[in-house]
Amino acid sequence: MNTFVIGDVHGCFHTLQNLIKKLPKKADLIFVGDLCDRGKYSKDVIEFVMSNNYRCIKGNHETYMVDFLEDVLFNGKKDINWLKNGWGGKATIKSYKKEDLSYIKKHLSWIEGLPAYFYIDKKYLISHGYALPYFKRRDSDDVEVKHALMCNRINDKKYKESWEDVSDYKVINIFGHCKFDEVLVGENYYGIDTGCSYKNKLTAIQLGSMEIFQEETSELDLPK
Repeated sequence: MNTFVIGDVHGCFHTLQNLIKKLPKKADLIFVGDLCDRGKYSKDVIEFVMSNNYRCIKGNHETYMVDFLEDVLFNGKKDINWLKNGWGGKATIKSYKKEDLSYIKKHLSWIEGLPAYFYIDKKYLISHGYALPYFKRRDSDDVEVKHALMCNRINDKKYKESWEDVSDYKVINIFGHCKFDEVLVGENYYGIDTGCSYKNKLTAIQLGSMEIFQEETSELDLPK
């Protein structure tokens, strides 16, 4: 397959471009979400993914952006967690400061329409959070399930009593959200957030071969 799933970019536009150069031309790219925050180029990353019609999951950082970007830029709202150190909202705000409201609304509208997961060839479950324990309930309206598809971590014990028995599933979950120094490889899952915005690297994985491609974080992407 010429399909590659890319981990959490977090505003690291130059790193993303360098990684794509390592992939086959005209590759079909799928992003696990968290395109924005922390890195300097959230606006550029989102514009790139959106304008190329690449598939993308809505991550928790996209949700923060939808909830707060307009209020911070145009209404002077400041007392929100998104702007605290570590959350990365300040870098996203800075990347949009020169843009008008119509441009920003275009991006926010696109984000609001992003799905919670992709299920490909009845084999690959692409999600932002670790979604395997909720596979059979992935289309449920239950608030816990919706939150889990976006925010569940593989080592999270908060909701573990509600996890499904995944031992017999014939599905492979590729997810982001949980930061690892190296790709976390399990029997039926791959955690591919390798801390691009933390001076580590950005990861892509090819469906089918499951070959891993990586690019070290460019210093150009990180705020001083």
